[in-house]
Amino acid sequence: MALRTAALVLGICLLGGCGSGAADKTGGSSTPVVLRLADSNNSDQPDTGALQYFAAQVAKRSAGSLRIRITYLAAGSATPFVEERTIRAVRDGRFDLGWIGARSWDEEDVRSFRALQAPFLITSTRLLNRVVTSPLAGEMLDSLKAENVVGVALVPDYLRHPVGMGRPLVSPADFVGARVRIQPSRVTTALIKALGATPEVISNSQIGYAIVHKQIDGQEVAMLSNPGGSVLAGNVVFFAKAITLFANQHSYGRLTAEQKRILGAAAAATVRHAVARNPTDGQIARHFCFDRRRIVLATPAQLATLAAEAQPVYRMLQADPQTRRFIRQIQSWKRTTPPDPPMSLPAICKHLQRPTQSVGRLQPASRLDGTYRWVITLADAHKYWGPQLNPSDTYPTIATAILRHGTWRLVGPDGDRGTFTIRGNRLRFDWPRVASVLLFTYTRDGNGTLHLRPVLPMDPGDQFVWASKPWRRIGPPTQTAR
Repeated sequence: MALRTAALVLGICLLGGCGSGAADKTGGSSTPVVLRLADSNNSDQPDTGALQYFAAQVAKRSAGSLRIRITYLAAGSATPFVEERTIRAVRDGRFDLGWIGARSWDEEDVRSFRALQAPFLITSTRLLNRVVTSPLAGEMLDSLKAENVVGVALVPDYLRHPVGMGRPLVSPADFVGARVRIQPSRVTTALIKALGATPEVISNSQIGYAIVHKQIDGQEVAMLSNPGGSVLAGNVVFFAKAITLFANQHSYGRLTAEQKRILGAAAAATVRHAVARNPTDGQIARHFCFDRRRIVLATPAQLATLAAEAQPVYRMLQADPQTRRFIRQIQSWKRTTPPDPPMSLPAICKHLQRPTQSVGRLQPASRLDGTYRWVITLADAHKYWGPQLNPSDTYPTIATAILRHGTWRLVGPDGDRGTFTIRGNRLRFDWPRVASVLLFTYTRDGNGTLHLRPVLPMDPGDQFVWASKPWRRIGPPTQTAR
């Protein structure tokens, strides 16, 4: 969290021109040209590795004369429409570059990316890779000229599945009446409604609260991002996600021909990097089924029925001639593109694991008073998320928490804080800034070290940050947690 705030503060400085250095096109200055890039998400997402690879490639290919400065959470996290706000921030010139899901252009009435979300069409990583490296990608990006931005690259991300909170969303009957959290998109909204479910648009800062208080029955997510205690439909692929890298038209126009060449070459290298490095769902599944997550598979009959129910969405999409042509081309490629290797599910994926049990009376919160520290390394990230991933380069991360008289605080610029209670062996953290509640069972060593175990469901990122390593007690509370 401290890293996210540091990135935001840095982005604000850049917007004010704090030492970024203006380009001297006559060659009279050696000050690097810094392009400000807005990422709609935080730095612990699966696509962060590709984004940071792009920034590194720009610096390398320009010998440091052209650099990318990334601002994570550029539009915050309080609204569900962070990608749409990122588009506007780049279009208005507050940033030079943007990095968002292609799905969000649909909310801005840009239809050229809609074929990527045609229901049950792109159902393999291999097909997604073929699309983003084809001339279709260039056509899609070219349409952004009408939005006063320049399309730079279409980068492959991951397949999107329905995941149920404690129950499967695999058969047509499972969707009827279900509340499914989605990322804002007119096509996704149409699909969820066509399946008989209710689409719910919830911000990232509120999703933890919604899960804990059972306000949703499922989500539309990548396999890497679903919370513990959930059931993912492994062979039900709604669509594939791709990411658009785009530039403010004026900022791009100010670059020299050589700088534009470097930017384009770095973007193309990033697409190749993602194609080569992104794991398939089958590879992800090998590291998937812990913390009571399960994978279930739909029957051929269930898949056929879901596809039939999605036909109204196709009628909507194919009303646009360009989208209709794109869909037909992708359908043709699908017939000649080998599917991904079959998903081999570990035994643990097939069985429901018992939830963590906890009973007991309310305990004095002061029994856990202290200052605690834990360190999360790159090896920890690989162990948790899988070694195929290319996580951000912010490791090791040193976390420090202060617990005092029922209040908690994480040390860092974010100033995250709240209250906690203890009941039996269960520890509850109330986190007001993100409107969330985190529940853990805990044990304590003789030296005061805390071992937390998530009570599911819980966002996987929260599990990783809060509970992947023991909290070593380094002393009494060094300052008030309030």
